[in-house]
Amino acid sequence: MRIVMILAAVLAVSVAAELKADRYRGYQVLRLSVAKTDDIKWLHDMEDVLNLDFWTDPSLVRPVDVMVSPRVAGRFRQMLDERTISYHVMKRDVQDDVDISYDEAIKALLSGNRAGIAALADFDYTVYHTYEEIQQWVTDVAADYSFVNEFSFGTTHEQRNIGALEIAAPADASATDPKPIVYFEGGIHAREWISPATVMYFTGKLLSNYANGDQDARRILGMFDLHIVPSLNCDGYVFTWEHERLWRKSRQPNPDFGCMGTDLNRNFDAYWGMNRASPWPCSDVFRGFTALNNPETIAVDDHFRNLTTQNRVTKVFIDWHSYSQLILAPWSYSAEAELPPESENQLAAAAAMAAAMNATNSVDGGYIHGPLASTLYETSGVSNDYGYASTPDATYSYVVELRDTGEFGFLLPDNQIEPTGEESYNGVIALLDYVINEDY
Repeated sequence: MRIVMILAAVLAVSVAAELKADRYRGYQVLRLSVAKTDDIKWLHDMEDVLNLDFWTDPSLVRPVDVMVSPRVAGRFRQMLDERTISYHVMKRDVQDDVDISYDEAIKALLSGNRAGIAALADFDYTVYHTYEEIQQWVTDVAADYSFVNEFSFGTTHEQRNIGALEIAAPADASATDPKPIVYFEGGIHAREWISPATVMYFTGKLLSNYANGDQDARRILGMFDLHIVPSLNCDGYVFTWEHERLWRKSRQPNPDFGCMGTDLNRNFDAYWGMNRASPWPCSDVFRGFTALNNPETIAVDDHFRNLTTQNRVTKVFIDWHSYSQLILAPWSYSAEAELPPESENQLAAAAAMAAAMNATNSVDGGYIHGPLASTLYETSGVSNDYGYASTPDATYSYVVELRDTGEFGFLLPDNQIEPTGEESYNGVIALLDYVINEDY
């Protein structure tokens, strides 16, 4: 059955790669250096006019990476020159990078190790996996560990199951009863393949280390229950494998507008509809017609409402993304708002996480941390504000942006999965140790 599933995935990806061979032909990624607030506003205005795809949002404090179609590339570069915004071309033809991404995926699917997957012990954490494989991984993890339970987190618009895990190891003698919850969510943006891969990597390592008696893993799982959703935006993820590698949003239709999807990370019920969350349904950052109007974000909110009725406390909420190597705390919606009362602890825990991640591989550029709005830009309806200020009520709520800083961007090759997973594992241990030692 697994081999049939693998072969079906190979066929789907191969056909997609052939049919969509020119989807991004001639598209370029430009890196801009923006120095004026007026230019930030102008870039936002041009986003829908020129159908720009910002790989990193306009900001004064870091480079701005933007993908442009061949239809408007010349015009856009001329406009940049007129406004004296400096730039250079990072990717001359995005399709070349997309082809490499699909070729890697097909090669991995056809590998002997992949076709022979029969149990969790055979799972290869160093390649990207299809939706079906991710869901099978969820099932296999629960089957292999007596203290891990599989549950259905919800159902997507296209009726795919969102698989999830509850890791509830025996409690440490000093743990609260019940233990506080740590929530990790991957794959909210479909094209960020490194996110589900990383969540699975560090989850698998944590469980394996626990079984082998590792003291770090024993301490963490003895003090917290973990809820793991490796891939939230399942419809979008499948779409990136079978149709458009760089698709970002959900796949819920927007009636009467001729375009699909909502940016799920603008759809949360936390300062929804304010800054940098587009009301235009065809925008890549479309906020939805109302807050929580997609089944995926509804599933998140329902999960935490159910936990609240059980008097469960969520201590940590992390939404894993790529790219830019950032650990971002509240607030996202405003750079002017007074920071949360717990901000000192939030930032100290993030600093511990960043230090551990940077010490692991000395990754180029390093991981930096701070409140999202004041570190980068203002944006609303976002998961870290939701995790802190809305239903989950988690003191430690973050968006984590994984590798890299732009060389590959969303098309991170699979040889980057293991180092990303290793530094993320160490970051998780450091952050949760901070919570245990300073705020349990």
